[in-house]
Amino acid sequence: MGDTMAKRFTDTEKWTKQWFGNLQIKDKVLWLYVCDACNAAGIADFNPRFFSFAVGFKVTREMLKKTFGDRLYWFEENKFFIPSFIEFQYGQLSDMCKPHKPIIAELVKKGLMKVENGKGILTLTEGYRYPLERVSLPFGKGINTLQEKEKEQEQDNININNIKTTQEVSNLANTPSAFELFWKEYPKKRAGSKDKALIAFNKAIERGLTSAEQLVAKAKEYAHSEEATKNDGMYAKGAAAWLNDDRFLIRYAPAKDSGTALEEARARGNAIIKRMFGEP
Repeated sequence: MGDTMAKRFTDTEKWTKQWFGNLQIKDKVLWLYVCDACNAAGIADFNPRFFSFAVGFKVTREMLKKTFGDRLYWFEENKFFIPSFIEFQYGQLSDMCKPHKPIIAELVKKGLMKVENGKGILTLTEGYRYPLERVSLPFGKGINTLQEKEKEQEQDNININNIKTTQEVSNLANTPSAFELFWKEYPKKRAGSKDKALIAFNKAIERGLTSAEQLVAKAKEYAHSEEATKNDGMYAKGAAAWLNDDRFLIRYAPAKDSGTALEEARARGNAIIKRMFGEP
């Protein structure tokens, strides 16, 4: 299963979703393991003995199909794919983004994806429908529909320090002032050369994968991410390299000490438990 131990985002709001809440306790455990057992492309090898040993009870292919339905896509006898995994973990896959390339390559090789206009598009069996509920959590809050995702993206584009109105954001272009906003937001611990970052900033926009305002918003997201804040920022990437590697296309987990979403999920979970046991 390759990189199954790699770190990834997790959906703290799944505990309040109806489909998950309706599962038996052992099936909830099984779903958590399914999401951990897949590799970075959302693909897992199903070994009944290994799965059974991991969760502590007997697991069969038929059980997985009956319990999770089209949340799992079986493309071989003992291989399944979690369709919502890609859209949640990475957003839109692009062959211009270096971290996305191996993911796209594996999915194309398995016949699960094709590339159109530089974007990875899932090609599942005709008529196959899979749910849009998120497997995991990229921004510290759930996104249950594409419409909600679009609304959040619009909010991201205007949620920039020192920009007060939508009109001001729309006027933000590839200008020195735009880069200065980006530089202000980008984590400074290992930012590197400002001159090189400016060149990379302009080239990133010229490649057509992003805009100036999106780069400013992404720099702010990255600055508050676990990667950029861990060990006092020593693992943060230099700004020029971050831009040249198209890392602005990645969704970043918030720093662990910003656990608002986790605390909210715990509160909701405690409320559900109290209701289950009739506690006030």
